[in-house]
Amino acid sequence: MRTYERNGIHVDQCTECRGVFLDRGELEHLITAEAQWSAQQSPAPAPTSTPQQSYPQGGYGSQYPQGGYGKPSKKRRGFLEELFD
Repeated sequence: MRTYERNGIHVDQCTECRGVFLDRGELEHLITAEAQWSAQQSPAPAPTSTPQQSYPQGGYGSQYPQGGYGKPSKKRRGFLEELFD
């Protein structure tokens, strides 16, 4: 069993199975910290719309539809995910 402290929380971890063990007080502290962290996060900014143009935008590649296989946006990580990184 290995014991370490992370963000003010004492965590016991099994060296064989890598299971994580918390005391009841540590679990309550973790839940409180997660609630505070979630409350501090600002909401995502609203998407801005581009003004409509009155003329078609021509040029190279304009015959192909836009969108499709772009890079997906990254999900914002929570306090718990950062704790056990």
